[in-house]
Amino acid sequence: MRNLLSRARRDPSGHQVVDVVVDKGYQPDTIQAAAGVPIRLVFHREDDDPCSERVVFSSPRIDRRLVATGTTTVELPGQPPGEVRFTCGMGRYRGRIQVIDSQRPSISATLRRRVSRVESPLGRALVLWICTLPLVALLAVLAFNGPAALVAAAAALVAWIVGCRWALRHSTQST
Repeated sequence: MRNLLSRARRDPSGHQVVDVVVDKGYQPDTIQAAAGVPIRLVFHREDDDPCSERVVFSSPRIDRRLVATGTTTVELPGQPPGEVRFTCGMGRYRGRIQVIDSQRPSISATLRRRVSRVESPLGRALVLWICTLPLVALLAVLAFNGPAALVAAAAALVAWIVGCRWALRHSTQST
């Protein structure tokens, strides 16, 4: 039974560390790691197949000999987001490291940043209305019939416009 995915753990030195068992393949054969942080792979070779004597990485280009029935550590520098592939010397055993950008902002932070770029109160109100429209429509449909739902959505738009204009007027008066 193969462990298909493993997340790298952090050691006290700040490296990401993953133990990989080499026994008729790599276990785990897929690793998730954070971008920009050095990765330490500790290979535990348990099979004596000549195929498992070496491990070759796609990027950076590293080719290492694995000690027979022992442990070999391979250090990779911090990688950009993407994928690093590794194989045995013959290409039969395959593994990959999914390098993920862990600094990616959350969806709500991205939405807030984009809304803050909209300068006019009308534009900001439209963006906010569009973002809340599914909720307004759902509540209106559950509480009312179809035409009443449209009226509720329109009322929500007017409320957003009035609220944004009021906030803009108060923010310019305080500065």
